[in-house]
Amino acid sequence: LKLQFLYFIGTVIHTNNKGMPPPVLLATASYDRTIRFWEAPSGICIRTLNFQDSQVNCLCTSPDKAFLAAAGHKHIRLYDISQSSQVPASAIEAHTSNVTALVYFRDGKFLMSASEDGLIKVWDTRTMVCKKKYVVKAPVNTLALHPDQMTVLAGDQSGRLTVWMMKKEECMQELVPEGDVGLRSIAISQTVEDLACAANNSGEVFVLSLTKDETGTPRISLRHTFKAHNKYILKCALSPDSKLLATCSADYTVGLWFTSVNDDPSIRHWSCYRSLQSHLRWVWDCAFSGDGNFLVTASSDSTGKLWDINKGTDVVTFNGHHKPVTCIVVDDKTPQNGGSA
Repeated sequence: LKLQFLYFIGTVIHTNNKGMPPPVLLATASYDRTIRFWEAPSGICIRTLNFQDSQVNCLCTSPDKAFLAAAGHKHIRLYDISQSSQVPASAIEAHTSNVTALVYFRDGKFLMSASEDGLIKVWDTRTMVCKKKYVVKAPVNTLALHPDQMTVLAGDQSGRLTVWMMKKEECMQELVPEGDVGLRSIAISQTVEDLACAANNSGEVFVLSLTKDETGTPRISLRHTFKAHNKYILKCALSPDSKLLATCSADYTVGLWFTSVNDDPSIRHWSCYRSLQSHLRWVWDCAFSGDGNFLVTASSDSTGKLWDINKGTDVVTFNGHHKPVTCIVVDDKTPQNGGSA
């Protein structure tokens, strides 16, 4: 049977055949120990997975959109998106504490995880065997992989931003932007070579320059700092064209900020474009659509929301979770071929 859905993001009509990845994958996860897949335009839940052991802390999709990686307390599970089974394709006890971040490498053959146990690990997705381990020496809150697939930035609870090279299992540089205030989120531009942002528990955003020295060793430096919120920033994300930065906060709002990529002389760099206000509790996570016109958010008010960025309004609310929604994944890109689990 062929099921046709009209997807809001990208406004394409697609025939979703069994075994083929959906054109738009939108999923949320919660403290209620479930992962829910949604039809974007209607807000209808089309599939639910039970995570069993704990809350879900983070989600990500493989580059070919064949697998969804989900992590909670200690465990990482990979789910075959084309299958209806509740049983994951792979499941491991990856860390000794909460897993806080997951990132797929571009070829889909490796998955990186970070944890409150102070470790970053790289996993072979075909065997889920750990291939590399990096000791951060503090609970790791956030992780970002550079487009070169060789440079990794990590932010920890002690306030350190650390730089790692895949070839070397040692820290190449440390930066402490604001004392011992924990770093909550890092975003690296996928389109602008030297741009990255980090955000912390006091509501500060740190604009970073990410370059390489004459030996090819990555280096970070602080370019600019601004106060985005008066409470925790829980997530920051750059739009696909890197012209906007989104910040999710414990003040119940999402801030949208013009970056330094904008060429319009009337726009002041790192000024507020608009504030998205509709959630009733902390906003934990956000993700842009591929065209940058929409943003999906997750909140402690047990909902996810789809926002029209140009209008500044929420157009769909995703209801169904019974506890705080902690993370989301949105993938409306054309799948990249690569070896996954």
